[in-house]
Amino acid sequence: MTTIRKNNLISILLVTTASCLLYGIGSGIRSNYGIMLGAISASSGLAYSSVSFVLAVGQLVFGIMQPVFGIVALKKSNLFVLCWGILSMAAGLLMIPFCRSAWMLMIFLGIVLPAGTGALSFGIVMGAITPRIPASSASTVSGFVSASSGIGSIILSPVAQALIASSGLIGAMIFLSVPTLVLLPVALWLCRPRTGQESSPKDERRESMKELFFNAIHSSTYRFLLIGFFTCGFHMAIIETHLYTQITTYGVSEKTAAYAFSIYGLASIIGCVLSGAACSRLQMKQVLGFLYGLRCIIVLTFFLVPKTLLTIYAFTILLGMTGNSTVPPTSGLVSRTFGAAKLATLFGIAFLSHQIGSFFSAWLGGVSISATGSYTFIWGTSVLLSALASFVSFRIKEA
Repeated sequence: MTTIRKNNLISILLVTTASCLLYGIGSGIRSNYGIMLGAISASSGLAYSSVSFVLAVGQLVFGIMQPVFGIVALKKSNLFVLCWGILSMAAGLLMIPFCRSAWMLMIFLGIVLPAGTGALSFGIVMGAITPRIPASSASTVSGFVSASSGIGSIILSPVAQALIASSGLIGAMIFLSVPTLVLLPVALWLCRPRTGQESSPKDERRESMKELFFNAIHSSTYRFLLIGFFTCGFHMAIIETHLYTQITTYGVSEKTAAYAFSIYGLASIIGCVLSGAACSRLQMKQVLGFLYGLRCIIVLTFFLVPKTLLTIYAFTILLGMTGNSTVPPTSGLVSRTFGAAKLATLFGIAFLSHQIGSFFSAWLGGVSISATGSYTFIWGTSVLLSALASFVSFRIKEA
């Protein structure tokens, strides 16, 4: 009996590690667009606002492709989606330095690369590993998978900045494509066939996909979650796309700004784990409402205090603590309200709302900087939306 338990534990640890690698590296590349933005603008010869628009389209593509890939995974397999995403990410990274026009940059930075990261999204990865872990361990594993998104900021942020400074954009993109391609054998191992595994009937799947969203949208809980995730996407895109450049405007070196992003990544891991622990003790709507409300206080306080290295690091730490930490209560509420079987699809649709918010934030942020030279408008909008998200989250009727 002890040997069986030990083998099960080892199996869970291996599956968790593999899934964290898939989700962590995909999220890490996506979270470092801000560090690449200046180099991409210089390499392509396009204006900052034009590259910001391409990144905004990429945020939208990333969101759109998640429910699409959820359907593809049902018809093909999770392995097909994951491998397609890995190859798409590598192709996008390698081609970005050779883009010399807006349309080429739109193809590879706005479509190919974000579509690849969409294939390695939270819902797809969790869909791949759920049959391989006990139901009692699913929530714990999902917390670690969500927390792994901070790996990119901790490791890839300073590495990407250093490589851009020393080897230029092409050197950085080649380097980043290496860990991306290493994910192929990880995906093959994780999705290896299992004997005796049965799938749901196709007719039942089609019926579920046809009616699922229309049934969910009639629920006030799901509508409030969509509002919250739209706000979350708007807020997170400011951090991923514009915060790095904003920090450097305070007289901070690019190297120091990259380290700030590393701290942000570590804080996001801690925040995600704490959020998952809080959800097991408190109502999830309370955790979600608190997180959105806390964002308002953090941003307003930062704009009132002097911009020193201490306040900048404190700001990034607090942003990290409240960033990805909205994922556990949001996914938990979706699962509790609609059932675990519908989690991947409905969470993917919610994440589309998240990326619509990211689209407007990434685009309007670039427009705001070009027009006013200030980040005040975009952060002020985030504060108002976060206040709304906090209000509707507390109104959720949790079972």
